[in-house]
Amino acid sequence: MRITNNMLSQSLLRNLESAQGRMDQMQNQLSSGHRISRPSDDPAGIQNAMRLKSNISSVEQWKSNADAALQFMNTTDSTMGDMTSMLQRVRELAVQGANGTLATADRGAIADEVDQISTQLKMMANTQVGSKYMFSGTATDKELILSDGSASQANGQDIKFEVGNNLSIPVSVNGQTLFGLTSTNTPTPTGMLSTLNTLSSDLRSNDSTGVSNLLGDIDTTINNVVDQRAGLGARINRMTAIQGQLDSTSTNMQDNLSSIQDVDMAKTITDFTSQQNVYKAALSVGAKIIEPSLVDFMR
Repeated sequence: MRITNNMLSQSLLRNLESAQGRMDQMQNQLSSGHRISRPSDDPAGIQNAMRLKSNISSVEQWKSNADAALQFMNTTDSTMGDMTSMLQRVRELAVQGANGTLATADRGAIADEVDQISTQLKMMANTQVGSKYMFSGTATDKELILSDGSASQANGQDIKFEVGNNLSIPVSVNGQTLFGLTSTNTPTPTGMLSTLNTLSSDLRSNDSTGVSNLLGDIDTTINNVVDQRAGLGARINRMTAIQGQLDSTSTNMQDNLSSIQDVDMAKTITDFTSQQNVYKAALSVGAKIIEPSLVDFMR
């Protein structure tokens, strides 16, 4: 087979173009940090990367939901902790007021403090997280207890946050159960507030027997708040565990995605340098091969 200068030139150009193509690909990988910049680079890898990105997006949203859920539940827990302390203070006042030797003026002073606690509890029933009433069920735009002490159109349905695939956890406490509200739009206060109003009334009327009889109702109210808070605490623990699992899952998925789409910088730099040397060597050798021609022999 006769090898002509044209054949050598064409072969050299093909090799040089191939080398330039490989250097261009590695240069793009180094500048972007990604091993895969288009589907043709790795068809199977790009599918896995897209699937992982979709999963990571879902996990990040669940993490955000878990953070918001914990904020909601921690605020609720803190409010219920304050409620427990105030109700325990009410019990102390009731025991003090049940003392038959207490003067009328002293019972009036106790009644004043009970009224203040009752007003504060009413405000706490309408505590908001952001713009949402936390004890109003899914009717988060409505107060649980109106200014006259009656219940509003709030409901007892759970507020749920989605924190996993087909996993929604209730984050709210049933305000109607917590405050002992029997129905909506009742004309007079019921439950917890009703007990406190009766206590105040008995104290002002100097009825020590009535005050003593209310101790059982006050204990029931305190136990109810404690029970509701215990249930919330268990859900807080579960949500905290889920939050930790989501963090680990997100980190593992990010690592997997990086191993698929990110470039190995050290290896690629080495390959790029090696390819540069090959390219330079090809240019040098090609110049020496192509340089001699018929004109050179005719000189």
